[in-house]
Parts: sequence; C-alpha cells; structure tokens
Amino acid sequence: MTGTRGAPGLAPDLIPVSGPGPGPSPGTSPASGIATGALAGRVAIVTGAAQAAGRGYARALAAAGASVVVADRFADAGAETVDLIEKDGGTARFQFLDVTEEDSARAAVAFAVDRFGRLDVLVNNPNRYRDTRFTPLTELTVEHWDTTMAVMVRGTFLLCKAAVPELAKSPFPAIVNHTSSAAYGVRNWLDYGTARGAVIAMTKSLAKELAPLGIRVNALSVGSMASEALALGVLEREEQMTGTPEFAMQLIGRVATEEDVAGPVVFLASDASRYMTGQTISYDGGKFFLG
Repeated sequence: MTGTRGAPGLAPDLIPVSGPGPGPSPGTSPASGIATGALAGRVAIVTGAAQAAGRGYARALAAAGASVVVADRFADAGAETVDLIEKDGGTARFQFLDVTEEDSARAAVAFAVDRFGRLDVLVNNPNRYRDTRFTPLTELTVEHWDTTMAVMVRGTFLLCKAAVPELAKSPFPAIVNHTSSAAYGVRNWLDYGTARGAVIAMTKSLAKELAPLGIRVNALSVGSMASEALALGVLEREEQMTGTPEFAMQLIGRVATEEDVAGPVVFLASDASRYMTGQTISYDGGKFFLG
C-alpha cells in the first residue's frame, strides 16, 4: 500500500532537499557511479517502486544490469518508473502489488519468474506515503497503528515468504529491506518508528533462518529523502516540531536524493557484499549521530 502524494507530517525519508550540503545536480540519473554489469543477468523485484527511495532502488538495479519488476499499487506512477528505466537503457516491467495481501505478493513473484525466468533479488520498500504523519501517542488510533504495521511489517514478511522459494534457486540470492533512522526513536511517531525497528529485527532473524539456503538478508536504513510528491510545507512542519530545519539534522547538510540510494542498494544486492548478512547499513547523512 504505497502511495504517490504527500500529506502533513510525512516520513523523514520523504523530506525535500534543502541546506548547504553537496549533492547531485538536479535531474541526474541514479545510474551515476553504478558499476555497469554488477547485476547483469539477474532479476529483481522492488516494492514501493513508484517514487522516492523505491524508484531510486529500481533505477539503480536496472542501471547495474538487472531486469526489474516495478511493484506498487499505483500504476501510473509505476509506469513512470518503468519509463525512466527504459530511457536509461534498462529493462523493467510494472506489476500491481498490494503488499498487505498474500495472493498479491505471490502474484508479483510469479510475474517476475514468468516474465524473466528467475528471481535473484528482492528489495522490500513498503511505505505509507499518503498518510504517514506525526501523531502523539494519546491521539494515535488503533486503525492507524494497524495499517502502518500491515503495510511496513506484514508487507515485508509476505514478500519474503513468497519470494524465498524462487530466491533459493538462484546462485546469488539477496534480500534488501528498506528501513529508516526513525527506527532509533522519533517523538510523536510511534507507529512508524516501531514498524521500521521491526524490519531491522526481521532482517536479523531472516538472515539466520535463510543462511542455509544461501540467501543473504540485509537492511538499508535511509534518513530524510527528497520526493517530488511531497506536499508543500513539510520542512516548515518539521522545523516547528523539532525546532531545527530538516537539512540541519544531517551531518552532511542536506537530505538524500534518488541518486544517493543507488550505490548502497546495488552493493547489498550484488556480489560486492557476498560476505555480509544480517546487517543494517545506516545511510542517513549522519542523522542518527545527531540524535
């Protein structure tokens, strides 16, 4: 259940770029700096690939040579991701996915195998782009809590469950789970931070369980990320809540872009990380260390 539009108080991995820190030029492709052929011949599913981090992951894997299934609930935005990949010279197809439904997860895996003949990489990036917001504990509804857990935690679980039988057939299988620096604690954001922390715990447990099958499982913890889909005024709301502009919360002095997440996701999906499993890479511009 990933979305395409912002709402008040949205996730820190969706904050617009700002601040003095160095960064890629506007309009640059996530292909920049990616080793061409690192994933040649491999097939990947990226969930939540219609925008933001998921779009960056999908474009990066395709730039490295993988055939990518762009999986999301939103067909129009997903088709845009496929178009961007094809314009970059890559291969991708869109598949509808509701991460909260087991049949939908199974269908996404079946689509990848039917279309491309195999599955080597799963990138789990379920999110609530439409309605994730800062809410005090006493105002947080059970419905909102349950939906967040269903999307981010259950969604990651269901895709892993569906994908493992096919990944086990690959000579170089990898699962990369998207998480966030919010897992380490954010005021007035209990549902989101808890869900992100659960994904880190799931990553460690799956790494132990799937090691005999040769499947590596790692997580990528991303901090605040730019998104064209954000509603205006998010930076202002962040500053009102924390007293600090969002870009100032990163040691690097700016928030992340699609291009920034390209390198680490290819690293975790490829043979470059073949001796790594059960780990969470913090890739947040130094936000975690600022507290």
